[in-house]
Amino acid sequence: MAYDTIKLKSPYMPESVVRAIEQQCILRSGIDLATGALLYELHSGELLGSWDSRIAVRPMYEDWVIDKNGRPRLAPSEPYITVECSVHKAMLGHNVYGGPTNFREACSFLVDLLEKLLGVELPPSNIWTVHRVDVAHVFALSRPAIKEFFDSISLRNFPRRQKKAAKYDMAVYFAGKTTTVKFYHKGSEFKVHDYARLRHYFRAVYAYQYGKGDTDNLKRAERKLKALQRLAENRLRVEVEVHSDKFQYDFGKNPLVEEVTDQYLEAVHDKEVERLLREGKQAMETVRTTTAVMTRLQNLYGQTKGQRLYGFWAAMCTLNENVMRDQYTRATFFRNRKLLEEAGVSWRSSDITVTANDSLIHDFTPMRVDRRFCSSPARNRPEFNISREELRLAA
Repeated sequence: MAYDTIKLKSPYMPESVVRAIEQQCILRSGIDLATGALLYELHSGELLGSWDSRIAVRPMYEDWVIDKNGRPRLAPSEPYITVECSVHKAMLGHNVYGGPTNFREACSFLVDLLEKLLGVELPPSNIWTVHRVDVAHVFALSRPAIKEFFDSISLRNFPRRQKKAAKYDMAVYFAGKTTTVKFYHKGSEFKVHDYARLRHYFRAVYAYQYGKGDTDNLKRAERKLKALQRLAENRLRVEVEVHSDKFQYDFGKNPLVEEVTDQYLEAVHDKEVERLLREGKQAMETVRTTTAVMTRLQNLYGQTKGQRLYGFWAAMCTLNENVMRDQYTRATFFRNRKLLEEAGVSWRSSDITVTANDSLIHDFTPMRVDRRFCSSPARNRPEFNISREELRLAA
């Protein structure tokens, strides 16, 4: 597990401090003059997407209040700021691997970084409030297996997330009010959004290490980029974006950083992915093959009921869910499907579909129990432990 985009809101601060921050956010960036590399950029707008590498800092002079009719509205308030960025990219420049796994430490890093970039004293991170957290799981799969996974997802029906769902060749996006669930092939996303930016970044890093006149800096940067691209090509990324509404529902407010635990965020991620894909309970290994499904259902429900559910499962494997709803009454369909889920039985990529005997993902489930879940910590590479401020000063 790793954390990516985080959005925090500061406590109220003196107006002079917020005004000073506001002036810096207009054109505050660090650029290597030798290479033109943009080392960091502060701006006062919203992030364009989860792939955006900028740091969004917004000085605010209004806050949400509940009016006499019980509706939220903006009203003048004491000044404060919000900060939103990919803390993973702020740490490493990329989010292919090695993301932060301790939420409170990640927030502390973000506030400390902002304090250094702005040159002002900010309140400690533990008393900032949390408004968004992206919790990411990464799985090691070959590109063909990832393509097969998305092909199977495209055939499934997601009625509760259908309205704002977006499906692409190598990505799916299910937006919601409290959470948003995203699956995407990291290699495709990395090539489009990060490759060109990181070419300049790594050239600046190597110029810092070996000197600007070293002609091998560009080759070193290209080797590093190609290595990252190769790694990204074999990574499926599963993200759950936890929105402000979710925090307010669970905590009764936007909680302080010190009130949000890693266990809570892990539980939200697992629950949302499990609910979306209907992969059964995480503590039970999901089964898909004919023999394993028959054995599981008969052991749990007995021979007669197990065989009946096996017939329902076989039909779910070969027919679309919408077709199956027409063949059963509403109550029977949802009761049978619920029993399959509780048994840890999946009808996705089973071995009775046309191509499943050659399936690359017949035993894959995008949960932490899967053997392809990437949980090992990244190596600490001291040559890349260089602050962006050091790179700017070396320009």
